[in-house]
Parts: sequence; structure tokens; C-alpha cells
Amino acid sequence: MTGEEKRETHKNKIFEPYENHSKYLMQDPLIEVREYSDHVRILAEVSDQDPSSVIVRPVDTSRIEILFRYRGRNIKKLITLTTDVSLDNYEIKVKNGVAKINLRKNPK
Repeated sequence: MTGEEKRETHKNKIFEPYENHSKYLMQDPLIEVREYSDHVRILAEVSDQDPSSVIVRPVDTSRIEILFRYRGRNIKKLITLTTDVSLDNYEIKVKNGVAKINLRKNPK
């Protein structure tokens, strides 16, 4: 290295901010499972306010798959439950960006 070359250090580097930093910061939606005496309630953050945009698919009696949109992305989550649930009749409500999915427990 000759005396004329200037060594680049962190002090003389120019840092440019990202134009759109939101595409680099990915956050997963919060999902909470609550168990009651007669049903299981799943709470999930969603972007759409339409309950028909949340899809519940059974994998087996103790596992379900939930599909929905969150911040412009399609999300698919596999949820393992501690008890068996009936997927014949379930209820989905969406309010203020939170989907409430009520699943009835199978009688033992």
C-alpha cells in the first residue's frame, strides 16, 4: 500500500438508508390458542376483515391448518391442539384485525 492510497474506514463511508425498509422486516402474525371446557378458541392477527378470507382445514382430529393474509403475505400455519375437536361446525369472526376461530371439542 502506497502513501497516496486512502484506506476506507467506517468514519468516511456513506451509509444510505433503505428506501423501503418494510420489505426487509418480516414479522409473523401472533397466534394464540385458548382452551375452554367445551371449545377451543384460536386468535390470529389477520389483514382482511372478511371472515371468508380465513380458511380452516383439518389435518386430523388434533391438528388443523389455518390459511389467511397478513400484511400482504399469504400465511399458512399448522396448529397442534391438546384435545380432539370437531370440524363439522366451527365459527369464524373477524374484528379489528383479529380472527376468532371457535372449535367445539369432541365429547369423550
